[in-house]
Amino acid sequence: MKLGSLPRGARFQVTTAGSDPADVQTTIRSMRISAPGDGSWTSYLGQALRTELATSGNYDANAAARIEATLSEVCIADGQAQVTGHFVVRQGPSVRYDKVLHADAHWDSAFLGAIAASNGLNQSTAIFQALLRKLFDDPDFAAAST
Repeated sequence: MKLGSLPRGARFQVTTAGSDPADVQTTIRSMRISAPGDGSWTSYLGQALRTELATSGNYDANAAARIEATLSEVCIADGQAQVTGHFVVRQGPSVRYDKVLHADAHWDSAFLGAIAASNGLNQSTAIFQALLRKLFDDPDFAAAST
C-alpha cells in the first residue's frame, strides 16, 4: 500500500549485487533452511523487490531509475531472524538514495522440532518482507522516487 503513494510515474528496474554474504546462518534446530527459488538469498531479495514493485505498478525492466540491492547479513535461527540490506536508487548516473536497512524478528521457538522448523521457514520469508517494508516506508525513498 505504501508503494501506491509514490508518484504515478515512479518506475524502477531492480538489480542485485554480489552473492550471498559469506556468513549466512539459516539453521533451525538441526535443519538448514534454503532460500526459496534457486537457493540464493540475494536472488530471493531481488525477486521479492520486483514482485512488490510489479504488484504496485512501479516496476519497469527498462526504467531510467534503478534500485540496487545488496545483502550483508542473513541470520535465521531458533526464534529469531535478522536481515541487513544495502539499497541504492540511481537515476542515470546520480545516486538519489543510499541506505543500509536492518530488519529483525523474534517469535516463540516451539519445543517440537517440526513446529520450530515450520515457524522458521515462515519467518525466513517474512523477514525479507519486513526489510522491504522499511525501504518503502522510508520518507527518503519516497523523495528519491520523484
